[in-house]
Amino acid sequence: MPPGIVRLKQHLQNPDYYPLWLVLLSTLSSLLLYWPVHGEDPTLIFRYWDGPNYLYVARTLYQIPVNHPFAAYETTPAYFACHLPLYPLLIRLLASLMGYLGAMLAVTLICSGLATVLFYYLLRESGAVQNPFWSAVVSLYLPARWLIYHSVGATEPLFLALIFGSMLCWQRGRHGWAMALVGLSSITRIVGVLVAMAYLLNMLHQRQWRQLPWLLLTPIPLLLVFSFYAYHFGDFWAYFSWNHKLLSATPFEVLFSYAQNNNPHHAELYMLMYIAYGTGVLLLWRWPLFFWYGLVFWLFNIFVFHEDLSRYYLPISHLTLIVAYDRIFSQRAFQMMFPLLVFLTYLYAWPMLQQNVMVNWLWPGLLKALQS
Repeated sequence: MPPGIVRLKQHLQNPDYYPLWLVLLSTLSSLLLYWPVHGEDPTLIFRYWDGPNYLYVARTLYQIPVNHPFAAYETTPAYFACHLPLYPLLIRLLASLMGYLGAMLAVTLICSGLATVLFYYLLRESGAVQNPFWSAVVSLYLPARWLIYHSVGATEPLFLALIFGSMLCWQRGRHGWAMALVGLSSITRIVGVLVAMAYLLNMLHQRQWRQLPWLLLTPIPLLLVFSFYAYHFGDFWAYFSWNHKLLSATPFEVLFSYAQNNNPHHAELYMLMYIAYGTGVLLLWRWPLFFWYGLVFWLFNIFVFHEDLSRYYLPISHLTLIVAYDRIFSQRAFQMMFPLLVFLTYLYAWPMLQQNVMVNWLWPGLLKALQS
């Protein structure tokens, strides 16, 4: 065997290089998603929602005029309060180096690679799976929706990087850092407040009374952001003025709605999601923090009334699918099917990437706003 092949094989089998391989695989998985779409219309990658909204917030820092580029969607300036600041601030930070479009994808890809590596370390140190590297690789493609959202303008990669970083800090006894990262997650996606609740339940379950005061750190970033909203938009609760309709007082309402309207395919899909993720939560009982985190989000999601429920499950999919079902994913049968999973995931994602996008005729207006 040629010496170069021998060295490559040694590197591939060396755990010290696993984080590097995971970053490369994470980036490659996104580049393969871009490839056919870029050849057809490269703007689709940037126009996929909610990327355009975050680009505009990054450029304006919430100084939104009434005649903003999205006015045709009948959104007021206060609508942009729904787009919390940490992700657009990172875009703004890199924009001077590569422009706003390049910065948005760069932030997403960096956070995706970081989330994958932190997930690997979390699994390795918790002993929750048989092969942490393999589980981290599988997590790039399962669920299929994650492939899209770790490749376009979206907050999920940053959110998961913060959550996995928080859990890793918690396992290492760095409780202050763990809570600080939870606080930052809440100004990335509002569901970060649920993470604080999961930590509270975990502390009570584990009788970690001395750690309870650290929870006081978690609401500080969100309180600061909402205070800014009160000053800037005249509404402390501006975030919820648009998003309050996403929740229903009746559990499983979205499933019932589709079933009642004779849409059996969607109704069955939602039923399977509730069962698969709920079973995954119960399978996490041996790891209390994972369990409480999954349970809080699962309970929240049964009240979510939105057709895009699969996206709302992304914050727990790594744990309630990859970790919980490790006995299945570690088997040879699944490993043999993994190439087919990857192929079908791209078969799903390529056309999806061309649908949920900002309309063509509004795109030039956003580009002009970004360049002004």
